[in-house]
Amino acid sequence: MIRLTPPACAPALRRAWAAQAARIAVLLALIISGSAAGHAAAQSGFDPAGAVVRDIEISGLRLIDPKLVENAVRARVGEPYDAAVVEGDIVRINTLGRFGGVTAEVAPADPGGRPGVRLTYRLDELPILTGVEIRGNRAIDRLALLSGVVLRAGDPVDRFLIDRARRSIIDAYEAAGYFVTDVSVDEATLERDRRLVLIVREGPRIRVREVGFEGNVAFPDKALRKQIKAKAWFPVFGQNRVVNREALQLDAARLQDYYKDRGYLEAQVDRQIDVDPDQDDAVVTFVIDEGPRWTVGAVRVESDDAGPLIFTDEQVRLNLALRPGDAFSDKGVRDSIASLRELYGRLGYLDTRLVRRSDGRPGVDTLFDGDTGTVDMVVRIREGAPSTVGKVTVRGNALTRTKVILRELRGLDPGRPFDRAGLDRSRRRLFESPLFREGTVTVLGDPGDPERDVLVEVAEQNTGEISLGATLSSDDGLLGAVSITQRNFDITDLPESWGDFLSNRAFRGGGQTFNLTLSPGSRNSRYSIGLTDPFFLDSDYFLDTSLFFNDRDQFDYEERRSGGRVGIGRRFGDVWSAQIRARAENVRIRDIEPDVPLDVFAVEGSNLVTGLSLRLVRNTTDSGLAPTRGSRVVASLEQVGVLGGEFDFTVGSLNLTKFWTVSTDILDRRTTLRFSLDAGYIFDEDEAPVFERFYAGGHSTFRGFRNRGVGPRGIRADNFTLSRDAVGGDFQLLTGLQYEFPLADRILRGVVFTDQGILSDDVSLEPWRVSVGAGIRLAIPILSQAPFALDLAIPLIAEETDEERVLSFSLDLPF
Repeated sequence: MIRLTPPACAPALRRAWAAQAARIAVLLALIISGSAAGHAAAQSGFDPAGAVVRDIEISGLRLIDPKLVENAVRARVGEPYDAAVVEGDIVRINTLGRFGGVTAEVAPADPGGRPGVRLTYRLDELPILTGVEIRGNRAIDRLALLSGVVLRAGDPVDRFLIDRARRSIIDAYEAAGYFVTDVSVDEATLERDRRLVLIVREGPRIRVREVGFEGNVAFPDKALRKQIKAKAWFPVFGQNRVVNREALQLDAARLQDYYKDRGYLEAQVDRQIDVDPDQDDAVVTFVIDEGPRWTVGAVRVESDDAGPLIFTDEQVRLNLALRPGDAFSDKGVRDSIASLRELYGRLGYLDTRLVRRSDGRPGVDTLFDGDTGTVDMVVRIREGAPSTVGKVTVRGNALTRTKVILRELRGLDPGRPFDRAGLDRSRRRLFESPLFREGTVTVLGDPGDPERDVLVEVAEQNTGEISLGATLSSDDGLLGAVSITQRNFDITDLPESWGDFLSNRAFRGGGQTFNLTLSPGSRNSRYSIGLTDPFFLDSDYFLDTSLFFNDRDQFDYEERRSGGRVGIGRRFGDVWSAQIRARAENVRIRDIEPDVPLDVFAVEGSNLVTGLSLRLVRNTTDSGLAPTRGSRVVASLEQVGVLGGEFDFTVGSLNLTKFWTVSTDILDRRTTLRFSLDAGYIFDEDEAPVFERFYAGGHSTFRGFRNRGVGPRGIRADNFTLSRDAVGGDFQLLTGLQYEFPLADRILRGVVFTDQGILSDDVSLEPWRVSVGAGIRLAIPILSQAPFALDLAIPLIAEETDEERVLSFSLDLPF
């Protein structure tokens, strides 16, 4: 039996992390206490080897549950004594993390009894914490700091975990810019009351006053500064402008990668932080040891197959990202491998690989010559065999037509060679499709098979939604919103019974988009119904139709529009498309105040407007909702009156929006730069009515000015003097440049911008307006896909007749 002396009290709960932390001491325990049994036996001249264990005693327990220790002991009464088993017991007991010391003693059994040994484990219990407190914190909430402290009441006093708690608090303060924070332990309270009190001395928040570089010769400071996040302090910007050791270390790694990608393979970068005597600011210096620059020497192309390559050596070299004389880098090697795989992939070679002669692993053999600073490359290609597309099978689509899924595929036409780039695009298109929660494309068969089938698997998601909400903006006031949208609509899928209709199994699966919107508002009401078919009659043509009714209060008169639009277009690949669109509208102007401009009185009553337009679109953006790169260009030419009506004029317009990703942080949040241009011209002077002209001003067109606050003013009808009411212009040229960056998590972003442009009666750059400003974007998906936008803009250059507005906003709220 195992005897316990003295009896143990009720145990405290052992925390999993304590056991993990204690494992650090295992090796030390083996060295110090693992041989304690043999040492104790040697002192008495007693050799326990082979003797039977007659008694096992565990000594020193006061608070720990004895079962906890018993479960860790593998020595057994009645079995021969084994020093290795005892040493293992010592290790396991130490791993429990509850003891400051563990020893084992071996002595002869009672001489009056049977021959054997008595085995005693002597344990030194760690004291138990009665509580954990943090004092002295002001800048950071106590609960936020406690979340990084793993110790709690009932845990043993573990110096390793106490130091870890100190480090966690210091790290939290450093991340917030408190670079000289100190955290100490109230040792007297810990010794007397077994209560852990962590005392915080915050110190000042140290800001980055200056960022510099030392040792850089190959690249100027300006080029290196673009690669890092650390910036000099500016009040508007966030935590990357205070001293943060971890963030600065990441910046040093970015600079090192920047050098290595440009051939400086031995570059080393460290950071130095110099805090001023007042401990308010710090100068951050990145110390750089560039080392030599390696360039590509000779490039040799070899075949790893029995026969010759299908491409010549020169064709292969031209498709490499690295060529003789270029800076050598691992990134260049990876890009070269990807480029060759894409080259072969266009011809159906899905399994082409580059292998190293040295070990047969994927990659390129490199030979470094220190005398010349060059790296010779041996590109060894294992081509494999080409494959053609066999049968394409679609699974998982219970509602969606198979043809809707197949038209999302690229480069997977049965009977034709595989296209690796098309295969990748197909996977991306299914992933981004609003029809599916998941979408995968798998090539079946074995490498080298002349024909390989393709399996497309999708998981459908709910594509219909009914939303109730409101839109509040500085331009349109408050609008209610009732919207019914079905993104997987099929107008030909008529219900066979009321059950089909009520169970939502009718009008589904065709990939069309149906939308019904009812938006009554305080100043502007909008009602519309529309249907879009992206593959009209299963072709590359698309159809877009809508009926609408808008009622807008222009303060001094009321404008009502009702009518419809129909457009048919064609895609030319995934980037270009063209569309012919026809429209017919009845515009009614009524309730005109006496001081309204003459241009409004000229169109009082009902007015029929028709138009036929040609639109050309080029779109390379990476997202329809929140683009971060690419561009979208829309060019349009409309002839008004060609289908009848009361007006006859021609309108040309050009819209360009370009996005750049400036940087991406460790949370994959992107900082972007957006440039926009809106140009338009009405070719027939004074022929367009007031409601068909261009207007500018407001949150969506020209921030810093009221809605329709920019542009020509009319002549009052009551006294023939200049009015303050806008009458629109025949020419507009509006530009915008906006820098958008993350502020908090993924929901809050900041923007700084400038809007510039002109709106006039004729083609001119005078008078040019300029505004600058800043704002925030709050994106909460559960509320709305469109983020809440709040902007403050100040006009720098404006006309006396312009109407300014510093604050503009837009907010969508669901009910």
